[in-house]
Amino acid sequence: MRPAFIAFIFIVFAFTARSQNEFAAGYYLNAKNDTIKGEVKLFTKNEMDYYVKMFFRPLNIHTGGGKQMLPAKIHGYGVEDRHYASVKLLEMWVFMQVICTGKVTLFEYKPPVAMGNEKMESQYYVVRAGEEMEQIFISSKVRKQIRPYISDDKELMKEIEGQEMHYAELVDVITRYNERNQ
Repeated sequence: MRPAFIAFIFIVFAFTARSQNEFAAGYYLNAKNDTIKGEVKLFTKNEMDYYVKMFFRPLNIHTGGGKQMLPAKIHGYGVEDRHYASVKLLEMWVFMQVICTGKVTLFEYKPPVAMGNEKMESQYYVVRAGEEMEQIFISSKVRKQIRPYISDDKELMKEIEGQEMHYAELVDVITRYNERNQ
């Protein structure tokens, strides 16, 4: 009977350790824009879930699944080094990952497979403070698409002229723009 008891304790400990690893330090912004710190569930099987929902538990609770929160009810959340904002897209509230923030904000969104995104491809959106959000496409025309958002920084416009731009270069340009135009 003693070996069975030890095995039982080991299984309980292993399960508890595994369930704790499914959460990481994080926060959410409630309806009043207050920051509530706690733990956010990690979606290890389907990263697209980060864009649809989040599970939160206060710091004083170390077991259990937490409380599900949807983008229409909160302003956003953060987990590990990622931050997500609630955004209305095509009459539907979703979470979008904030890639760059400042005068110009760049978001990444991964629509769920249920919406026809079988390849799990990201969509990118850009918005300038006080203006409408617009989808941009990481292609040979991304420099032309980003121009209206950074056109008031003539020096940066000259720097990117003729430069081939992909995702990393786009992030760099928006980050530099925001740092120089606060």
